Amino acid sequence: MKAFLSAIVFALAVAAAAPFMLTGLQHDTSSAFSTGSTRVGEPGSNLIGVH
Repeated sequence: MKAFLSAIVFALAVAAAAPFMLTGLQHDTSSAFSTGSTRVGEPGSNLIGVH
């Protein structure tokens, strides 16, 4: 029972911390796909909008 409760506490801690940790890793498409072979226009002219 103690292992089950600690697993639940760990899962809740990971679920609570994940949005804050993943926010810094996200990039918009105009900067994430910046090689010459991709077809990404300037922000505002495609689906991501102006940021």
